[in-house]
Amino acid sequence: MTDDTLNTAPPSPRETIVVMQPDAGLRSSAGRFETTTAEPVSDLEKVLKKYKASMLPMFGSTEERVELEMMEESAESDAPMPELNRFYRLDVEDAKAEEAAEALVKLSQVEAAYVKPGAEPPVMLDDDPVPGLDEPPVTPNYVSRQGYLDPSPTGVDARWAWARGGGRGQNVRIIDIEGAWRFTHEDLRQMQGGVVGGTQSTNIGWRNHGTAVLGEFSGDHNSFGISGICDQATASAVSIFGGMGSAGAIRHATSRLRRGDVMLLELHRPGPRHNFQSRGDQKGYIAIEWWEDDFAAILAATRRGIIVVEAAGNGAENLDDNLYQVRPAGFPGSWTNPFRRSNRDSGAIVVGAGAPPPGTHGRNHGPDRSRLDFSNYGALIDAQGWGREVTTCGYGGLQGGSEDVWYTDTFSGTSSASPIVVGAIGSLQGMARARGTAVLSPAKVRQCLRTTGAAQTDGPGRPRTQRIGNRPDLKALHRCAFGPVIKAKEITKETVKEIEKVKERKEFIKELKEKDRKEVKVKEFKEGKDNKEIKEFKEKDKDRFEKALEKRFDKQLEKQAEKQVEKQIEKQAEKQREGGLTPGGGDIETRIASLEAMVGDLTHFITSELRPDLAQGAQDYAGDYDDPELAAQLAKDEKDSKDTETF
Repeated sequence: MTDDTLNTAPPSPRETIVVMQPDAGLRSSAGRFETTTAEPVSDLEKVLKKYKASMLPMFGSTEERVELEMMEESAESDAPMPELNRFYRLDVEDAKAEEAAEALVKLSQVEAAYVKPGAEPPVMLDDDPVPGLDEPPVTPNYVSRQGYLDPSPTGVDARWAWARGGGRGQNVRIIDIEGAWRFTHEDLRQMQGGVVGGTQSTNIGWRNHGTAVLGEFSGDHNSFGISGICDQATASAVSIFGGMGSAGAIRHATSRLRRGDVMLLELHRPGPRHNFQSRGDQKGYIAIEWWEDDFAAILAATRRGIIVVEAAGNGAENLDDNLYQVRPAGFPGSWTNPFRRSNRDSGAIVVGAGAPPPGTHGRNHGPDRSRLDFSNYGALIDAQGWGREVTTCGYGGLQGGSEDVWYTDTFSGTSSASPIVVGAIGSLQGMARARGTAVLSPAKVRQCLRTTGAAQTDGPGRPRTQRIGNRPDLKALHRCAFGPVIKAKEITKETVKEIEKVKERKEFIKELKEKDRKEVKVKEFKEGKDNKEIKEFKEKDKDRFEKALEKRFDKQLEKQAEKQVEKQIEKQAEKQREGGLTPGGGDIETRIASLEAMVGDLTHFITSELRPDLAQGAQDYAGDYDDPELAAQLAKDEKDSKDTETF
C-alpha cells in the first residue's frame, strides 16, 4: 500500500441536474410524467427516451412530499424557503450527460439543466509516511501535539470551554457530509451516530479523510490518542455515494438535525477556472454552493436554523474574481453569483486555511494565521482554521498497526481547517443549551466568528487583504454570544453587601421618620394663638424652620436616590438571573449604566416647583394662621413629613 493510495480519494460521480420552471407543475410516477397545467409532457418524455434517461425528484420521493415538507418548514422559518420541488436528478450515461442536458434546457418547461463535476475532499496530498505493520501495545497520548486546542491565538481555547457547562458540545448534533469514515477507530467510540444516509465509499482515501475530520471535533477524551474539541456532541455522517449526491446528502442531513445543530460540508469541486476539469493539484477548485442545487439545499438548512460550515476549497482562488459572476451555460436564468453575498446569501459559514504557528511539529508554513497558498480567499470567507500540521485520527503517519489505531499529525487543507471551526461552534452551542437559553442562529454565529478571534496576518506574497478571516477564540465567542463572563462567588458576595447596605438605609430612614414626627408637632400651632406670640415665634425660629425644610428636601432627594439605586440593582439582578448569571460588583459598565439611569430619573426633583421660596407655601394652610409666611412654612413642613411617610 502506497502513501498515494492512502491519501488519494477519487471524485464522486458527476451529477446531471434539471430545474423545472416555477409554473411547470410537473408530477412523476413510475417513470411517466404529467402536469397540473394544460401543457403536454410529450416532448420531455421524448428527450428522456432518446437518451435512455430517467428523471426523479432530487429532494424527496415525490413532488407532493417535497412540497408538503417545504410548507411545514416555511411555517418554522422567518424567511421564504427555496422551491426544492423544482429540482430533479437525471440518471443518464455519463458520456451523454452534456448532450442530454443541452436537449432538456431547450424545452419550455425546463429552466436549467447542467452537469456538475464530481466532488472531492479538500485535503492537501502531503507525503504522509506509510503506516507500520506492527501495532504498538499502548497508544501514546498525542494531545500535546494538538496545538489547535490551546488558548488563543495559537488555538481555539478548547480547554477553557471544557470547564464550562455544555462546553464539550453536550446535546448538540453534528453531521459530516463526504464519502466514508472509520467508526470503529479506537478514539471514535463514545458519541458516534454512524452513517445515517448514503452508501460509504470503499476507497481508503475517502475513509482516512472522514476519520481524520471526525477526530478533530469528536475524538474521545481518554488517556490515549487525541481529544476532540466538542467530544460530547453526537457525531453522524451522510455519504454522497450510493446515488445520494451532494445536494441530496445536504437535504437528508437537514431532516435529521434540529435548530442550532451543525452540518459540515467536507467537499469542493472543480470550478470554471479550468473548465470544470479535475486536477491533481486542485487548482481552481471552489466551494460547492456555487452550483444551484447545492445552494438551494444549504439555504433550506440554514433557514431552519441549522449551522452549515462549508470548506472554502483548495483552489488558490480569489472568490471575488469577476470570473464567478459569469453564469455558466445551462444554469438557471435567475442565477446570480453566491460568492458575492450582496447578490444572495446561502447562510453558510465558509472556512479558509491558515498557517499554524511556525515550528509546529518542527515545520514552518509561514507566519501564524497567514493564508496558506492553496486556500481560496475573498469576502465570502468567514473564519480560518489550521490548514497544516493537524494531529488527528487516520492515515497512520504518526502511528501504524491496524487501521483502528492509525493517527496522523499532517492532516491539512480546508479539510483540516473546517472541523476546527465546527468544534468551536459545537462547543458554543453546547454552552447555549446548558444555559437554557435559545441556541444561536446561523447569522449570530457568523457575526461572532467575523468580529472576534485572532486576526489573520500577512504572509509572503499573501497579504491579509486576501481574506480568510480570524481564527476562532472560544472565550471571545462566548462573550459575543452571551455577554461578559462573571464569577458567581464574587458576584454573590458583592450583591449581598449591597443589599445589606440598602436594608441599613431603610432602617435609618424609618427611625428618622419617627423622630421627625415627634420633633415637628403642628398641634403646637393651633388656631386661637395670639398673633404677637406667633410672630415672635416665627422671628425667633425662622432660621430653624428654613434649615429644617431644606434638610428635609435634601433627605427627600437622598431617599429617592436610594430607592432608584435599589430598583436598578434588583432589576439588573433579575435580568442576569434570567440569563443564568447573577449581578456583580465587578461589572463596572453595568453599575455606571445603572447610576446614569438613576440620575436621569431624579432630574425632575430639582425643578423650581419642588424647591419653592418659603414665602410661597401651600395655600391650603394659609388661612389657618394670622401670619401668612409662617403658615406657608408650616404647610410645607407638614407636606414634606407626609411625603416622607409615604416614600
